[in-house]
Amino acid sequence: MRITRVEDQCNLCGLCVNDCVAGVWRAVNGRPEAAAPEFCSLCGHCVAVCPKDAIVHDGIDFAQTRPVDKKRLDPEVFAEIVRSRRSIRRYKADRVPDGVIEAILGLCAWSPTASNKQDVAFTVIKNKDVLQAISAAVFGIGTKAYRHSRKGLGKLVYKALQKIAPGNDLERYMEPMPWYLEQQAAGRDLILHNAPVLILVHAPKKGRFHCENCNIAAGDIMNHAHARGLGTCYIGFVTLALKIFPGLRKLASLPRDRRAYACLTMGYPAHTYARTPSRRPRPVDWLR
Repeated sequence: MRITRVEDQCNLCGLCVNDCVAGVWRAVNGRPEAAAPEFCSLCGHCVAVCPKDAIVHDGIDFAQTRPVDKKRLDPEVFAEIVRSRRSIRRYKADRVPDGVIEAILGLCAWSPTASNKQDVAFTVIKNKDVLQAISAAVFGIGTKAYRHSRKGLGKLVYKALQKIAPGNDLERYMEPMPWYLEQQAAGRDLILHNAPVLILVHAPKKGRFHCENCNIAAGDIMNHAHARGLGTCYIGFVTLALKIFPGLRKLASLPRDRRAYACLTMGYPAHTYARTPSRRPRPVDWLR
């Protein structure tokens, strides 16, 4: 892979050397040189930081690079997106155009990944039969667990867990189960919320930082979708079930060598929200 600089354009500022964490760019006899191109992670920092467009890099698609439009970087706009976004659990029946989904997921190519592995991928499920089957399967798991907790050994285990960890998530979901069952019998989807789209954010099973990479992308999806007038909801039960039940993986067409680290419903919200929610301030410890 060829990485070099255009001699008559370079002003010898050395920013490429200072910004290269991989050690590709180094000062050689006082001049910046791509001394170890084999170490390049294709992050593109050298191209982005060069004020003179003096970098030649065969691994970078220059058709995708452009000057940064700093006038569009508005912190108040971004803050409003974050503050006003809600987890949507009631959706309109309207379909989400494929082009809109592609645009949202396409932007995730710029979501950071550890060591610039760029190994995050997506499975988009829009088939209603598959969506209903996934929802029914996951709700069925919860229903089975609830019924076991009401009798015999399962009841003893459940009571023990209540004493060991009062107020835990197991109790939070088990105790309202009669109401959940009533809602489900009335046609309400308490898992995927009748959303028209389910997005699995996945990465290789083996390796490091895949969970972090996928969830950074998931955050970008949620905020970008909200900015486009769409709603999303993070469905942790589906993420968990996909790790445990092979049949559900097959139903969702999740590739065998991949693991879903985040699952999101998507659609147009059935309701609009006129006010932002209240949130507890997050603790911050300072070491100065």
